[in-house]
Amino acid sequence: MAGVLAAGKAALRRFYRPFILIQLFAVALVIAYHVDARVRAVCAALAAWKTAGGLPLAAATASFAGGVLPELAKLVTRSRGVTGGHPLRGRGGEIAFNVAFFALNGVVIDALYRVEAVIFGADARASTIAAKVAFDQLVFTPPWICVITLLYLWRARGFSWAAVRPVFSEGFVSFYRARVLPLLFPDWFFWIPVVSVVYAFPTALQYLLFVLALAAWSLILVVIAGGEPAGSGSLEG
Repeated sequence: MAGVLAAGKAALRRFYRPFILIQLFAVALVIAYHVDARVRAVCAALAAWKTAGGLPLAAATASFAGGVLPELAKLVTRSRGVTGGHPLRGRGGEIAFNVAFFALNGVVIDALYRVEAVIFGADARASTIAAKVAFDQLVFTPPWICVITLLYLWRARGFSWAAVRPVFSEGFVSFYRARVLPLLFPDWFFWIPVVSVVYAFPTALQYLLFVLALAAWSLILVVIAGGEPAGSGSLEG
């Protein structure tokens, strides 16, 4: 467990400043929504657009935010001499996988918000927000991050489930402790404040704020950290 905590702390030390910046922006957005009629009018138009688009729009926006936008960022940083080599060369399968995964993730998260609205209600009372955050981060996120971790291991090991099986040689608990928990702690640090703000918005707007946060997260990992975009498993739940 000490190693797990150390890995989580290392990730937080690396990313906590931009994480907090995004969280503060989300708070500012919800304040502006409640005090400025112009902001509410823009949000109403966006909500209507999201409702009309349904699940296909959820898939498209999430795949762009998590799969396409980071690749565009790599191209931009390369043109400025920040990275070496061509960022897209030999990565067609990886990019296609990322786009497909984030489309799936978008549909799953959109469905999560819809289900929570049915179970807990669509209002923005503190008790409703707290219930949704608890369900989101304590019930949904831990198994979903496990699924994400397995999918990216599958990709990293040549799309072979046989090559993935050895990670379970010491049992599922050992796998979860070694590979999933180090992702879960930074995930909670970032997403618990963010989804607390997300659930303060009307249901039709919640997903759009999630996509905005996902895009910011992806850009952080590419432009600031120079790493891969959220594909290591630290995604929203």
